[in-house]
Amino acid sequence: MREISRIRLELSDWLYNAGIVGIANILEHSGKKFEKKSNYIEFDEELLENFEEMYFKYFIDKYLKFTSWYRIVSFEDYIINFNEGEITEKDIEKINNHIQYTKKKLTSSSYKSGYSIIKSSKIDLLKEEKKLKKIKKNKKQTIKDIIPNIKEQLDVISDIIDFLKADEVKRVILAKNIIYDVIAKFIKDVSFLHKNANKNNMYEEYKNYFINSIIEYINNEDNSNSNYNCFNCNRKISKLSKPASYDLTWINKIGVDMSRKTSHFWNFYGDAFVCPICNLVYSCIPAGFTVVRDRGLFINQNSDVKTLISINNIAIDHNTRFEELEEKSYYAVSENLKQSVVENMEKEIDNIQIVKLDSNNDRRPYTFNVLSKNKLKIIYENKKLLRYLVNSYVKTDIGDYINIYSEVIKRLYDNKNQFDLINKLLYLNMNEKFAKIGNIKIIIKINNDYLGGIMKGKMISYNTIDKLQQLGFELKKAYEAKNSKNKISGISYRLLNALKTKNTDKFMDTLINAYMYLNKEIPIEFIEGLKDEDRFQTLGYSFLLGLQGENGKKELDKENEGDEING
Repeated sequence: MREISRIRLELSDWLYNAGIVGIANILEHSGKKFEKKSNYIEFDEELLENFEEMYFKYFIDKYLKFTSWYRIVSFEDYIINFNEGEITEKDIEKINNHIQYTKKKLTSSSYKSGYSIIKSSKIDLLKEEKKLKKIKKNKKQTIKDIIPNIKEQLDVISDIIDFLKADEVKRVILAKNIIYDVIAKFIKDVSFLHKNANKNNMYEEYKNYFINSIIEYINNEDNSNSNYNCFNCNRKISKLSKPASYDLTWINKIGVDMSRKTSHFWNFYGDAFVCPICNLVYSCIPAGFTVVRDRGLFINQNSDVKTLISINNIAIDHNTRFEELEEKSYYAVSENLKQSVVENMEKEIDNIQIVKLDSNNDRRPYTFNVLSKNKLKIIYENKKLLRYLVNSYVKTDIGDYINIYSEVIKRLYDNKNQFDLINKLLYLNMNEKFAKIGNIKIIIKINNDYLGGIMKGKMISYNTIDKLQQLGFELKKAYEAKNSKNKISGISYRLLNALKTKNTDKFMDTLINAYMYLNKEIPIEFIEGLKDEDRFQTLGYSFLLGLQGENGKKELDKENEGDEING
C-alpha cells in the first residue's frame, strides 16, 4: 500500500492524466511545491488545505478575460474617459449594446444563483438592472438633448461595476462564470453542479465533496484491511459507497451510471469505484484541458510528467481561436521534444494522443488522434505555411463555412492527402467564391511534403511546383494574346474534373488540345508525371493555379528569401 501521508498520482489513461495535469496546474498557479518524477507527481497532503480556493482561482485567473464579468466591468474605462462634448451616434450604440448585454447577464440563471451566496447588501443587482434602459433619441432631438439621460445610465452602470468589483462579489460571480463556461463542459450533477446545490457556496460544496473525504480517507486505518480496491489506482477502499468511494457518473459522456447500466460490468455487478484521492483527480480534468469557449484540447504525451505538464501549458487570451490553440499545441510538442527524439525515437512520439472536446456535440464530445512521427515532422516543418491558414474561411456552395486550417489538419490526422480540398477550393475560386488562391498553393506544398513523408518518390521539388504554376500562367497569357480569353474557363473546368476523377487520359487530351490551339509543345514535366498518380495530381493542380492567373515565376525568389507564401 502506498504511503498516504504523501499523495502520489501516477500517469494512466488520457482522462486521468488530464486530471493530474489539472492538479499540477492548480498547485503551481498557487505557488505550491511538489515533486515531478518520471511518471508521477507527489505532494504532502497538507497542500490540500484551501485547495477549493486554489481550484477556482486557477480557472478565474486563466479565463478571466473570457468571462461576462470581465466584459461588464471593463466598460469602466469607457466611462472614465467619457467626454460629453465628443459623443456621437456610435457612442450611443456602444452604450446601448452594453446595457443590453449587462441586463441579459444580470438576470441570467447563473448570476441569480450567485446572489444568494453574496452576503453584501450594498445594492440589489436585480433592482439595478431594472434601472438600465436603452438610450433613445427621436428625430427632433440632438445628442446634446439626451446627454442627461446618457449620464444617468452611465451612473447606473458605474454603480453596478463598483459592486461587481468588490472582492466578495467578484469571487462568487467569477466562480459562477467559470463553472458554466468551463467546468460544466466536463462534469455535471455533482457537488456545486448538482441541481440541489447550485445556490450554495461553490467553494464550500467543492471542499465538502472532494476534499473532506480525502482527509477522512487518510485517517481511516481500516482501509488496509479492506477487500475492495480503487478501480484506477488500486488503493484500498473500505466500502463501495460515499464517502469511502465514488462512482464516475458525473463525468460528461464518460462515466457509467452503475445504478442503471450494470450490463457494462461482469456478472452485472458494478465495481468501477474510485477512492477519494482519484475522485479529486477527476474533478481537475477541466484544469488539464485548455478551453477556448466551447472547445477544449489536451495533449496526452505520457512519456514523462514534466513534458506532459509543459506541453499543456498554453497561453491564450480572449481573442484566441481554437485553431490557434491547436497550432500553439503542435509547436509546444515539437519544442519540448529534442530534435534527436523527433528523428530517432519513433516509439515515444507515437504515444502522443491529441484529445479534443466539442461540448456542443452531445453524441460524441471527445475525438482522438495520434500524433505520429511523420505527422509531427510535417506539422513542425510546415508551421510557417500552416500559420497563414489559421484564420482562413471559405463559404461553400451550400452556404456552410469551412475552416481551411482545420480541414488541412484533419486530413493530416487521418493520413489522407489534400487533393479533394484543393479541388474544392479551386472550383470555388473559378466560380469567384474564393479569392485567396495563395492558400491553395500553401496546401499543395504541405500535401507534397506529406506525400514525400509516405514515399519519397512521390515528392516533387518546390521548383517544379513553381515551374508548373508558371507554365499555366504563360498558357493563360498566350490565350489572352490571341483574344481567346473566353476559352480558358472551359479548359480549366475540364482539367479540374479530370484531376478530381484521376483521369489522366482526359487531362492529357485537354492539355494537348489546349497547346495545339497555340501551336505549342506540351511541357515534358507532365509526361514524366504520368508514372505516378499522386505526382501527376500535384503537377496538375499547380498548373491550374497558374491558369487561374497566379504567377509562379516570383516563387523561387521568394522561397530563397525565406518567404514561402504567395498570393
